Amino acid sequence: MSFNMLILMCVIAAPEPEMNELPEDPILLAHRGLVQHAPENTLPSFAAAVALGLSIELDVYQTRDEHLVVIHDKTVDRTTNGTGEVSEMTLAEIRKLDAGSWFDQRFAGEKVPTLEEVFKLTREHQRTPVTIALNMKVISPGIEQNIVRLVEKYELFDQLFAFGQSSDSSHRFKQTNSKLRTTVYLNDSEADQFTAALGDPLADCLWVRFIPSAEAMERARQLGKQVWLALHIGEHRPDIWDEARANKIDGICTDWPLVCSRHWRLGAKPKAD
Repeated sequence: MSFNMLILMCVIAAPEPEMNELPEDPILLAHRGLVQHAPENTLPSFAAAVALGLSIELDVYQTRDEHLVVIHDKTVDRTTNGTGEVSEMTLAEIRKLDAGSWFDQRFAGEKVPTLEEVFKLTREHQRTPVTIALNMKVISPGIEQNIVRLVEKYELFDQLFAFGQSSDSSHRFKQTNSKLRTTVYLNDSEADQFTAALGDPLADCLWVRFIPSAEAMERARQLGKQVWLALHIGEHRPDIWDEARANKIDGICTDWPLVCSRHWRLGAKPKAD
């Protein structure tokens, strides 16, 4: 299936082309791309999301020959017709694999994309700047420097942040280029932990599994920190979307960005302060 055909199908499915009706709506991160319509972490999945004005979340590994590829699992087994660990394979070996047929035969022949291909696609297809949330999976030697070089090449510092990495990895990002935004992960909603994270110099962003209070979000805004809510895989929770919107969280990573956007357009407006 071509990019243009997929995008056309998604535009027809979406009642309106713009995702966020109100300026204060959270940014919607399409988790691994538009996964309800195309195979996860592939160029069609990202192209459709970006064309519709959605931001994207993606997963990065480094191959044995130090190329950056976009795939979620440690192995290629689940999402391709091959087998093996990504970090033990060369780029050429990975590019021989079919990363689309498992989803639908219309995507037969889709390749595991390189991170550079996704960056290039984003720069070419975005109508307005979208956010790229880059999930660090396995921290291979030199991966931070290789990522920073690509971010510099495509001038994406204002649009991208890295999450999922250790503090040591975040330090290496900052040492390579201090403009690369790094993230602290919080699974616990304890107020003191949130406050401590806001004071962490590596926490340009906070990646959370809970909805901070409106007061906590205001403190984050005053400090120039962004807070991103990560929903569990496949979680379809309009009540959570609405609470996050009311508390003015910066963004939501979800498998259902189009459904969430439609829910907000057709539903009630956010609560007033």
